Amino acid sequence: MSLAVIGTDTEIGKTITCAVLLARYATCKRLGYWKPIATGSAQGRDTLVVKGFCGHLVDILEECYLFKPPVSPHLAARQTGQRINPKKVIADLRAHHRADSRRSLVVEGIGGLLVPLTEEGYLLADLIKEMDLACLLVTSSRLGTINHTLLTLEALGSRDLKLAGVVLNGPLSRENRRAIEKFGKAEIVGEIEPMDPLSRENILLASRRMDSKGVLDPHFG
Repeated sequence: MSLAVIGTDTEIGKTITCAVLLARYATCKRLGYWKPIATGSAQGRDTLVVKGFCGHLVDILEECYLFKPPVSPHLAARQTGQRINPKKVIADLRAHHRADSRRSLVVEGIGGLLVPLTEEGYLLADLIKEMDLACLLVTSSRLGTINHTLLTLEALGSRDLKLAGVVLNGPLSRENRRAIEKFGKAEIVGEIEPMDPLSRENILLASRRMDSKGVLDPHFG
């Protein structure tokens, strides 16, 4: 089995959450990290960030589509004269599973849940639906997060996408956590506070506080 890590927005902490999650479960599960579609490679690659933190613990898989412009994937494809084929991404996921049937993947999404992948309006949500993956939702702990999180949870529910849990990223906020749990009827499986410095050691420390109840364990085989 595998798990999709999605966010309420871009730059919300999905990549760091992936690293923390991988560090949390790598000691007891065979895992791999895969971000199938990525933009903004001219400014850096999330795949390399996770490799630096967790490459000694898990398999790091190459992107299926990698674009230099830091824009929405459908626009990045257009600007570079390419086209994202969702069927290729799904075929690659199946190939990764065949290559190692014992390995579960942490699959990082791109942008928010409703970001378009193609000019025809095929969304990240559509891809996750076809992949048949449960979603770990990463959201901010800051002001505004209640609305953004509840909207994304509503979008997940309206598309019959499975929610594995929610991770809050940022300074601890008891009231925002309570509101998301109460009004979103969602389980918070982790809170990742700001790290200074952002290092392998601090990723490991954060992993010890992630998913203390083992809620995500069933999603990793």
